[in-house]
Amino acid sequence: MVTQIGGAIDLLPTLCELAGVPVLDGSPLDGISLVPLLTGQTAALPERKLFSHWAGRVSVRNQHFRLDHQGKLYDMLADPGQTRDVSLQRPALAQELRGAADAFRRDVLSELKREPRPFTVGHRDFPLTQLPARDAIASGGIERSAKAPNCSYFKNWTSAQDEISWDVDVLHPGRFQVQMFHSASPSSVGANVSLSLGDSATSAVIQAAHTPPAVGPEHDRVKRITQSPMKEFAPLDLGVIELPAGRNKLLLKATPSADEMQLEMRLLMLRRVR
Repeated sequence: MVTQIGGAIDLLPTLCELAGVPVLDGSPLDGISLVPLLTGQTAALPERKLFSHWAGRVSVRNQHFRLDHQGKLYDMLADPGQTRDVSLQRPALAQELRGAADAFRRDVLSELKREPRPFTVGHRDFPLTQLPARDAIASGGIERSAKAPNCSYFKNWTSAQDEISWDVDVLHPGRFQVQMFHSASPSSVGANVSLSLGDSATSAVIQAAHTPPAVGPEHDRVKRITQSPMKEFAPLDLGVIELPAGRNKLLLKATPSADEMQLEMRLLMLRRVR
């Protein structure tokens, strides 16, 4: 049994050594091969620190302790649930790990590119492209079904001024059949839904209401706080749109045919037809 700490950064050097494949030259690797531990060649590797980060928050772990993003120190052997801060009892170690976290922010996080990247569409090897609500930006009165974007959908889509958009990069141009997975109130019947990118556009009229119930929370063992329920959304065929190669904004809008419209949108499905 391997008891020494390891991380995802160790996968590449470990798999390369097991497969007899050299690691290509380039940027230095933070990970190490765990083969000596896995094969019993050694009982321990040199002491090291593992770093975790998310949204600018950094934690540092050595074999015995973890420093969290707030600077609190935990004994991971005696307190794996991280309930007791021991930084006052181990001030030198806490200061050492805080310094390591600061160096990681300065030397590693400062180099990460922060420019927004588009969502790719139309790779020639993949006939289907999904664009979920998770990755879109909504404006007007549209609301997300939950704070957490994963598996969320857009609701309260009521106005011609409301918009849903994706920042996309069309990798290979072509014609794409588009379906929008949606729900629609009875008053939404007759609304015109349009999808456009630059000068290309396609649209369809909602022919029938579709009002499925929200499901999911009734099966939860632990009450969800930020996660969305789900629905059985129906596909609406929006027709075929011509997408030129390059980066652009894919824009989804709807024009109600009556005074009231209540639409919900889960995702777009694009299927290459040429």
